[in-house]
Amino acid sequence: MAQRITETELILPSLYLMSLNNGVMTTSELILKLRDIMKPAGEDLMILNGRNDDKFSQKVRNLRAHGTFERYNYAKYIGGPRDGFVEITNDGKEHLKQNQDILKYLLINDFSYVDLTENLRKVETNQNKKKIETFDENIIIQEGTKKLTEVTVYERSSTLRNYAISYFSKNNKIYCNCCDFNFEDFYGDSIGKGFIEIHHTKPIFKYEDEDLENTLINAIKNLTPVCSNCHRMIHRNWNKPLEIQLLIENINSHGIFNRQVNPVI
Repeated sequence: MAQRITETELILPSLYLMSLNNGVMTTSELILKLRDIMKPAGEDLMILNGRNDDKFSQKVRNLRAHGTFERYNYAKYIGGPRDGFVEITNDGKEHLKQNQDILKYLLINDFSYVDLTENLRKVETNQNKKKIETFDENIIIQEGTKKLTEVTVYERSSTLRNYAISYFSKNNKIYCNCCDFNFEDFYGDSIGKGFIEIHHTKPIFKYEDEDLENTLINAIKNLTPVCSNCHRMIHRNWNKPLEIQLLIENINSHGIFNRQVNPVI
C-alpha cells in the first residue's frame, strides 16, 4: 500500500491556498480546497472509525493540532477551534515564493497523488536547501509564454524537449506514442517537421549542482511524445488523468479518422 500523506507534504499547497484567499483560511476551507487540488487516493480516503472524516481530512486537521505551521513560522492560527483561521506569515510567503515554480509544475501537470506527495516531500525535506530546477513542457507549447518566463527555465525545458525528440525519433521523424500521428507527414515539413508535445508521466527535478546530462538520461523513462490531441485527452479529466495504455487501447478500438474536405466557396 502506498505511503500515506504527511503534514509535511501539505505545507506548500496550504500556503498557496492561503495566498489566494487574502492570506487566511479556515481548517474546513483548507480540507475542501486541498482535496480539490491534491486528489487524495488510496488509504487517505478511508473513513475513520466512528467519524465522518477520512484520513486525509484528519491529516489536514493535524496541521493545527500539531502546530505544523508554527514550527516553521510559515503561518499562525488565530481564534478558537471552531471559529478560528490560519494566517500566512512573511516567512510563509517567502517559502511559497521560493518554491512557486515547483508547486505550479506539480499541480498543473496532473501527476498522480503518489508522485505529487513524494515530490512535495522532497521540497520540504531538502536539508541542504539546494535550488530545485524544473522542466516544463507547457512553457514550450503555449504561445507567448517565453516572454513571461525566465530565460533559464525556458532554455532548460527546451533542452529536455530537444533531447527527448532526438531520443524518440525514428528515421529523423517523431511520432505520437499513442496514435502514431506525425505532424510532418500531415502538415508538410515546412511547418510540421519536428513538432510534438512531450508528456511528463512523472515529475522531473534537477538540483542546481547536478549534471544536466545525467538528468536528461534519467528523465527519458518518465517522458513520452504525444500529439496535441492525445495530450489533451490524457489531461481531459483533471481529477483523473487518462492512463496512456488505456488511451492506446481505445485508439486501437475506435481510432478511425474520416477526413472530410469542405468545398471552397
